[in-house]
Amino acid sequence: MKKSIACLTVVLLMMYASFGQSQHMHHGHEGGKSTHKAMGTMVFQAQKDGLSIEVYLNDIKTAMEQMMKESGMKFDASKLDPDITHHMSIFVEGNDAGTIKSATVHIQSKTNSKTYTLIHMKNHYGSDVSLKNKGTYDAILTFNTEKKKRLQFRFTFTI
Repeated sequence: MKKSIACLTVVLLMMYASFGQSQHMHHGHEGGKSTHKAMGTMVFQAQKDGLSIEVYLNDIKTAMEQMMKESGMKFDASKLDPDITHHMSIFVEGNDAGTIKSATVHIQSKTNSKTYTLIHMKNHYGSDVSLKNKGTYDAILTFNTEKKKRLQFRFTFTI
């Protein structure tokens, strides 16, 4: 329970930082072009069937250290889930596909494979993910939408 609370705190603080830098987006749609540097490093960008997406990865440990340095806040990192290493943020623009009903990302490496449910977080979709090993990861991002039903984006990124 303590680990869940700690992870939720990290996600909320990251969302707060992002909110100040990005434009308001209606249910993950209709936002203007902006940068989301507070959300980490962009690892993928694409357009398909009326959706434009940007995928960012943020190393949770690095983000926590930066936040503590800037705010002077103290945090006990031992309460974090050691399997969770990054936060993945997906910014979505466009509404030709209709309302997004659900979103997932399947991440696969040479040794691991896991599907994460993406949660709508005010101006993006996101999830904490486990990317413990350095190397190449394959990802399949799936949006189930009102009009286009199932949209998939495939991409590869390296840690």
